[in-house]
Amino acid sequence: MRAVARDADVDPALVKYYFSDKAGLLDAALVPPAAWVDLIAQGAASPLRSRGAAMVQTMLDSWADPQIAEFLRSAILVAAHEPIALQRFAGEFAVHVLAAVSAQLPDQERLLRASLASTQMVGLAIMRYVWKVGAVAVLDDQRVVELVGPTIQRYLSGKLPPAAG
Repeated sequence: MRAVARDADVDPALVKYYFSDKAGLLDAALVPPAAWVDLIAQGAASPLRSRGAAMVQTMLDSWADPQIAEFLRSAILVAAHEPIALQRFAGEFAVHVLAAVSAQLPDQERLLRASLASTQMVGLAIMRYVWKVGAVAVLDDQRVVELVGPTIQRYLSGKLPPAAG
């Protein structure tokens, strides 16, 4: 909390007054920007037949917005080593991403399908925007949509293999 106060050039008591403790500060920092929530809703509202590409484009557009990108990068990095942040970010992700994507899927596999699509999207985001490694980090946005969109689409509307057992 002192480091936050120092970086903000304010008295540490002021940070404590507004946020009480580290958990309160993390909670406030992990409220997603409204613009991100709006982008996700727009992508998820795309017709099912083109939603895979729309969701990839939504991710690219999100990371192109400096405010959203800062939030996403910070949330991913903090959640990786701070249990309170992980719990909060996972909850926000479930509400804003999984719920939006799965709400319009037609069958009982909707949460599974949205979760599978999200694994690809999160992996892509980490490789491209957080770690910035591999060819995907420098690939043209349109090419990313062309390459990853069909995979997301298959998770959303393709035939899933039957469960083993």
